[in-house]
Amino acid sequence: MKWIIRGVGLVLFALISVYLIADLRLKPMNDEARAKAPGAFIELTDGQVHYRLEGPEDGPLIVLVHGFSTPNFIYEQNVEALNAAGFRTLRFDHFGRGWSDRPSTRYDVDFYDRALTELLAGLDIDEPFGLAGLSMGGPIVAEFTARHPERVNRLVLLVPAGLDTPGASGVTGALLSTSLIGDWIWRMVGKGVLLGDRQYDESQRAPENRLRGDVAEQFEYRGYLQALLSTLRHMPMAAREETFQRLAATGVPTLAIYGDADETVLVSSAAKLEALMPDADVRIVEGGEHGLNYQMHALVNPWLVDWYSGAAQ
Repeated sequence: MKWIIRGVGLVLFALISVYLIADLRLKPMNDEARAKAPGAFIELTDGQVHYRLEGPEDGPLIVLVHGFSTPNFIYEQNVEALNAAGFRTLRFDHFGRGWSDRPSTRYDVDFYDRALTELLAGLDIDEPFGLAGLSMGGPIVAEFTARHPERVNRLVLLVPAGLDTPGASGVTGALLSTSLIGDWIWRMVGKGVLLGDRQYDESQRAPENRLRGDVAEQFEYRGYLQALLSTLRHMPMAAREETFQRLAATGVPTLAIYGDADETVLVSSAAKLEALMPDADVRIVEGGEHGLNYQMHALVNPWLVDWYSGAAQ
């Protein structure tokens, strides 16, 4: 019996050591790291947030909220088109991603809403603006609009999570949601799972249709994987019908764009959203994958410009 206990203890010691060593090898997100970032930073309750405010200073404002793992550079092609059309754009890295701080906290619905609300207040943005949310950013902006409808004049949901969103479920989901065990598993395999996403295989894409940033760079900094794991545990990516129902009740004009080849947010979400939001303009892109906002920006950008132009008419 003593040998069994000792054996288990040695195994636990080895597992904990591997976890701690892997974490210690990562770099801190500090001023030295942030010096490499474009744009600017603002101090919020939970730390510093990296943001980029671009385009004509007197142009109508559009705020773009990214998704689960890829920072704000996922919007690069869209921002170029919107700025060229006379719009001013604000994009930022969620806490835990990109060049923003990685607070050790509960990454839930209220956390994301507070960050966006404080960012807008810190930048003295008090006039109604256009809003866009991509993937996980979809339920974030839907929740924000439902809570603060007077602040949003037009909304765009780009391949929004919240309805038919396959993810970690079954045994895998149960393990990841378990403290210590889930933390260790995620530390060991999270990077491989994320970078193995087919969306990031851009070898067959024309250069202009690729991401304008390095997704892997944020893995070099401590706290990124932990932030994603906390989000997986506390920020629901499915069964968000009630959120979209409250959004519909606001009457804020909403455009939703889905791709019929999306493996992350299934196209069946489109029909469900139409049932929840009968007044929404729901469009399905043939051959569109989860990165359709930049991979097919030649199609998507004119839709964005036309949609947001309607707010100024």
